[in-house]
Amino acid sequence: MALTRHIHVTTQVEGLHRWPDASSPDGYLASPHRHLFVASVEISVHHGDRELEINAVARWVTTVLSSFANPSNCPDGPLDFGAQSCEHLAERLVAAITDRYGTHRRVRCTVAEDGILGGGVQWDPDPAEAGQ
Repeated sequence: MALTRHIHVTTQVEGLHRWPDASSPDGYLASPHRHLFVASVEISVHHGDRELEINAVARWVTTVLSSFANPSNCPDGPLDFGAQSCEHLAERLVAAITDRYGTHRRVRCTVAEDGILGGGVQWDPDPAEAGQ
C-alpha cells in the first residue's frame, strides 16, 4: 500500500439556518436557529513540506465558508445561511477547494452543527489525474 498524505484544517463560524420543510416532531427546525458551524477539511498533498500551508488554508476556508451566508441587516450578528444544510455547505466548500487547489486532489469535508451532528462530502480525483 502506498503512503498518502493530507493536510487537515478545522474552522468554525457562528450562524443561523433553517429547514423550511421540517415537520413534526422536528417542526422547530423550520425557524432560524443558531449553531457554531464547524468545518473540517482534508486535502491530499504530494509531499510533507508545506505544499499547502495549513494556516493559510484554514484562514481561506473560514473566509469562503462565511461567504456562503446571505447578506445581513445585522453585521454584528450571526451569519445567515438560510435553508442551506450542513451537506450543502460541505459541497460548496469542496467545490471552492477543487477550484482553488485543483481537481487532482482528494478532498473530504464535513460541516457539523456545534461540532456534533452534520454531514459531508468527498471529492475523489480521476486516477489519471491523482498523480499530478
